[in-house]
Amino acid sequence: MTQLHIEEVYPKSITNPVLINFQNGYATDNFTTEPCFIYDNDEKHNKTIATTLDGLVYAGEEDTEDLGRTLILARNKCTGKVRVIESSYVDLKPVFKTNTEPAPLETSTLELSRKFGSKKQKQKMEQREKMKVNIETVTEQMQNVTQEITEDKVDLSSYNKTDSDDFYIPIINRQADKAEDVYDINNILTEEQYEKISSELEGKDYENNLIPIIKSIVKNNLSQKMTVLAVYANSLLQLYVTMMKEISKKSFVICPHSVTLNKHVLDHFLLTTNGKRTRPAPYKDKSLCHAMVIILMINNLKFDLNSLCESIKITPNTASMKVRVTGASVTTSGSKKVVQLKLPLNTKSSFRRRSAKF
Repeated sequence: MTQLHIEEVYPKSITNPVLINFQNGYATDNFTTEPCFIYDNDEKHNKTIATTLDGLVYAGEEDTEDLGRTLILARNKCTGKVRVIESSYVDLKPVFKTNTEPAPLETSTLELSRKFGSKKQKQKMEQREKMKVNIETVTEQMQNVTQEITEDKVDLSSYNKTDSDDFYIPIINRQADKAEDVYDINNILTEEQYEKISSELEGKDYENNLIPIIKSIVKNNLSQKMTVLAVYANSLLQLYVTMMKEISKKSFVICPHSVTLNKHVLDHFLLTTNGKRTRPAPYKDKSLCHAMVIILMINNLKFDLNSLCESIKITPNTASMKVRVTGASVTTSGSKKVVQLKLPLNTKSSFRRRSAKF
């Protein structure tokens, strides 16, 4: 789900936007600007708007908003930021000219009903009066509206990123010629982050906090960057198995050995809503998929699936579904299931999940 950041809220003031609705028609793309008049009603403390259209005078009062407010949400497509602007709503109705000629029988009946009729009869006559419009004008407007109706096709792919495999994994090169080039180590963290995290880990006993599958890999004397990635993958797996009640605490820390890595994980794999940390299901799956990719990178593009499942208490079937997103394949060797990244990639571009949690 797309997260919107409200940049600024504009409350109603002396001058504010007004949403206009015509009682007997709709504005189209051919609607031209027309001058209008705004009158302040000191008794009712609202505004009256009047304008002319097709020879008819339209007027209406600003609706009172006792139970709520009318808001306009203006979104910047480039930055994703939005502004909330308070506005008002006016229903413009046609105003018919009055003359000095004797009133017809129907008008006289209306006046009599207003003065001497029952409540039900008054309502019927008032409803009949509201229905009196210029038939020719309405017909012409309806024809113009139907001629301008078009079908707009909107691309919504960018609004629901969790439907794409790329949301759950680091940057991937699906056209790579070698399996080693599918994921680039420099796309996981920046050079500055590698150096800073490595300096923070230096001299600290972080190996005791590693889960078994990561600890067995670290024993192979990894390079500086690979060691950082190992601690990174361990933090993501620990985040995956941590209960939400612990994550929501302000004092929650996922990586006590590196402030930089801890902040990176919390910023990219959790959401903050109303000052509180949350973890939607797609973000939980994202942490596991990233961890799988990193384990592949630091362990010669393969690892034991059963060892991972035992470490984080998930079933092999569930883990296999996550592996598919990374592009790796699950092969069986005797009683062992091995996850291996090889060409061609296992991920299919047409694959789409039926739900946010897969």
